Amino acid sequence: MSTPIGKTQIREVTLSETKTVAELLHELNLSIDHVVLMNGERQPLDAIIDENTTVVVLPIIAGG
Repeated sequence: MSTPIGKTQIREVTLSETKTVAELLHELNLSIDHVVLMNGERQPLDAIIDENTTVVVLPIIAGG
């Protein structure tokens, strides 16, 4: 479940092995509907996350 807007949650995670974006989201109990950025670029669910990679996970925001 996503955190509501206005409640920022920052968590630092250190990986002991490489993972895909989907595996990381699962480990963090986040849905695959989140946007994942690595080094500032959006990544697909099958992208590999290596050690020492900065990852930002954002909820999708809809507007109208």
